[in-house]
Amino acid sequence: MSRRDDLVEGAVAYALREGVSGLSLRPLAAALGTSDRMLVYYFGTRDAVVAAVLAEVAARLRRLLEEALPAEPAPPAQILAAALAVAAQPEAEAPLRLWLEVAGQAARGEEIYASTSRAVIAGWIEWLAAHLDVPADERRAAAAGLLAALDGLLVSLLTGDRADALAGGEWLLRALAGPAGAAPAGHQPRPSGYA
Repeated sequence: MSRRDDLVEGAVAYALREGVSGLSLRPLAAALGTSDRMLVYYFGTRDAVVAAVLAEVAARLRRLLEEALPAEPAPPAQILAAALAVAAQPEAEAPLRLWLEVAGQAARGEEIYASTSRAVIAGWIEWLAAHLDVPADERRAAAAGLLAALDGLLVSLLTGDRADALAGGEWLLRALAGPAGAAPAGHQPRPSGYA
């Protein structure tokens, strides 16, 4: 492992403990046993450190999900069930809380978080699309919808009423796992000409 990789590992551990919103190079460097100049040497800027940390956290979450999924593409309900099971694992809580922090900062328009969030979300959509067993012309939309539902459930799970979030996840799983090709109960077809 290179020195830069070691610094990323240490910065990830720091960010999972302290968050990234107030991340400053001097306290981070002190926590890593190095100097802020060495961080600038390896990363260039604070934003590059944040981007490296978030890329590694996203990769870790993806590895957890990959371990929970079959090797072959799976139906949306199976992917969602695996994702919810991963979210319930203790080792996933800190990375998921960090993701919510980043999403909040992105929503406020802070560019490093916004650009990193866009890249992470695009990566998740591509990854999910490759793992979904749905018609090819629906994969990207299905992946985006599944990710949106999962993100909403995570917000509820980590910041709201846990029982409500779990009940909502179970309802969504049942709706997704309904009879093959059948719309969930209460679904109204789009009017003709609706795009």
